[in-house]
Amino acid sequence: MKRILSSSGIIGVAMLAIVALAAPIATFAQQATPEPGAASDTGRSITVSGRGTITIEPDSVSIVVGVDVFGETLVETNREAGERMTAVLETVTAAGIPEDKVQTTNYSIFVVNDWDDQGRLQGVSGYQVSNQVQITTDDIDGLGELIDSLVASGANTIYSINFFASDASAALSQARAMAVADATNKATELAEAANVELGEIVAIVESSFGGGPVAREQAMMDSAAGYGGTPIQSGSLQISIDVQITWSISG
Repeated sequence: MKRILSSSGIIGVAMLAIVALAAPIATFAQQATPEPGAASDTGRSITVSGRGTITIEPDSVSIVVGVDVFGETLVETNREAGERMTAVLETVTAAGIPEDKVQTTNYSIFVVNDWDDQGRLQGVSGYQVSNQVQITTDDIDGLGELIDSLVASGANTIYSINFFASDASAALSQARAMAVADATNKATELAEAANVELGEIVAIVESSFGGGPVAREQAMMDSAAGYGGTPIQSGSLQISIDVQITWSISG
């Protein structure tokens, strides 16, 4: 017999922050009305991209942990999953993590069907209950110990570990200044090589993004006795800003 889940659900969330500091370049050029004699009177321009990147250390981490339980009856399977998740949440509370830093991200019930070798349904063989919560903490050093405690209390899946900086505003400002300087240097070099002069900036478009090298997707954590704890490396994060700047040119 083959056991196959009849349904499944995956929820993914991705976030991309884009800040537009001006209208699209082509539209801006059409609407701009430079004063007579200005360099942009010619309608000539140069557009250059620049990037600024700052590396910072993360100070917070979010982890999604869960319990997956399989059983022959739904009532008993759901009861066991509930008991295990209750124990997990008690462990989180004992670790000093406040309630507003704990959030359920998924609860699902799957019917497990039996199929023969010809793909014909033979009936229901059981049920699988999955329950996951996201936990956020600033105790990165204690993350390995927390994972061990969660596994010991009943968690049998770790769905993701994401490190982040709680306040990246200073890093963004530094990266932004670096990106503008990078674009300006490139534009100056191009203008000199082309024997033209840079005029005023007529448009700027910015995009920002960040990330880090640390991600553990769909990792299964097994508890084991006699070792110093689950090893965790927080790594570093990169905050980057891209800018596209357009200057009028003359000469």
